[in-house]
Amino acid sequence: MPANRVRLAATLLLSSLPLASAAGFTEASFAQVRAGAWSPVRFWCDTPGRVLALSTSAPGAGTLMQWVGGARSQVAVTVGADDAGAGQVYTPLTFAGRRAPAPGFFVHSSNMENVQDPAYRLTHVNEFRVPDGSFACRYVPQAAVLAATAKHSVIVWEAGGKVTYASRNRDGTPGVTITGGTRTTRDGRAEYRWNRGGYGYVLTVGLAGHAGGELRVERAGRVLSRESLLAYSVSTLR
Repeated sequence: MPANRVRLAATLLLSSLPLASAAGFTEASFAQVRAGAWSPVRFWCDTPGRVLALSTSAPGAGTLMQWVGGARSQVAVTVGADDAGAGQVYTPLTFAGRRAPAPGFFVHSSNMENVQDPAYRLTHVNEFRVPDGSFACRYVPQAAVLAATAKHSVIVWEAGGKVTYASRNRDGTPGVTITGGTRTTRDGRAEYRWNRGGYGYVLTVGLAGHAGGELRVERAGRVLSRESLLAYSVSTLR
């Protein structure tokens, strides 16, 4: 789904919900670096055709990971110092043996639409420009959770005591939207659950030290489908 359509859907949904708490939020993002192994990441990007993540939080050596469908690839990258100005942040990327066309390879994020401002639950990552191309990232400013599997994008909103779930198919077409969910936290992991028409939709996400998660669909106690998360961000109250 194009970023502007995601934003419009989020705006319509949130128009009836209370504003974000003035206390602000804390954001944590993780990506699956290999099966069952997770790493904190500063940037990741959910697009219709692929998921990208940069496994470093500071200038220096890093790894760019990409998933196209369920297939993961990775390549070494050197991450430069942020170049900030006029509300934008460009984090330069250098790939050995690859000559970047102007204006170069980079991650483009925002220093205005970010978690430091209580008006936003998540920092806006606009674009990854890498040797495989330029990729605009899906963004929902008031989401409590943004997550990606090989097949779906997942959005969770928490506001005014309401927990809402929405999914998008990997090609961007709408999936399922359900309100009336619940959240429980145990052993450093949050479990979100929604029920509709005899089906249960369950999303689990972990915080630092407990990273990892999955999306499940259940019925009558049976797991009908299970999708491992590839990358996700969680926003919690400070």
